Amino acid sequence: MIKLALSDLDNTLIPYGQGRASDAAIAAVRAVNAAPGVLAGPISGRTVAMMSWMFEADAADCFQTGVFVNGQVVRLRGRVIYQEAPARKTLERLVSYLREREGERTALTSYDNDRENSDVVVGITDDELARHPKAFHAFHRTAAHIPAGTYVKNNIHSDHSRAHMEALRQDLVRDFPEFDFVFPSASASTLDILPAGVSKMSGLTILMDQLGIGLNEVCVFGDSENDLAIIEGVPNSVAVSNAAPEVAKAARWHIGAVTEDAVAGALLDIATAAKTGAMPAFMREESENPCDAGASPTCVSSAPMG
Repeated sequence: MIKLALSDLDNTLIPYGQGRASDAAIAAVRAVNAAPGVLAGPISGRTVAMMSWMFEADAADCFQTGVFVNGQVVRLRGRVIYQEAPARKTLERLVSYLREREGERTALTSYDNDRENSDVVVGITDDELARHPKAFHAFHRTAAHIPAGTYVKNNIHSDHSRAHMEALRQDLVRDFPEFDFVFPSASASTLDILPAGVSKMSGLTILMDQLGIGLNEVCVFGDSENDLAIIEGVPNSVAVSNAAPEVAKAARWHIGAVTEDAVAGALLDIATAAKTGAMPAFMREESENPCDAGASPTCVSSAPMG
């Protein structure tokens, strides 16, 4: 039986740019949380504060349990049980590094885990911010240094190409071994910054230990590079059809696209199965799967792709 179901948000549960979970997705998360012996929530690079607009304020029950900021924050039933931020001193050194190497087109962006609209671009001026709307369109505040507070989430934003950022990452990995740098989506030129060794998988392990459950009792959904650790580490891993090729190849199960609310359908399947203590119907071996190809967003193949 699946006892914990966690989904990435952007381009997995929620189409990127849509802004909030669909009514179907919210209802599906609630259905899992209402079923006996099972919990559902996000496993996301986003902060807890961002959940209030991704699910809307009246759907706070959808993110009481989950892994946030790529494993840097873990919550269980509304209580933070783990939180780790990258070292501020090293982040400040990174700000200077980016300024010297990249100029005003690339900068550190920081977000307070607990407060909405607290995001800030660090190390550039207001005028420079205004000159680069492509990179910094969502930001309205600059600072010379990271502000005081729970600034757990940190990214590198840029208006350079993805290829440029991939080259930059290679140098960052060499020059900042204290951090890991991952792309949050298959196309973004943004880089997530994590303390070395922290990942969605490390956060999931903490949550599993608190719940006293094993890997075979967990289901995870993902689409991009920052999901790869959980997709590779969890036996019942699920890729949406729009997932990056390496994620699709590593996943055990495969469902429809984010635009089809495929994760919502799979979550409803998990909720139904929990009532009898069974595994969900979409987690059947191919020979047992009654679905015809393309018949439903939750119909899958059991074998890894590729």
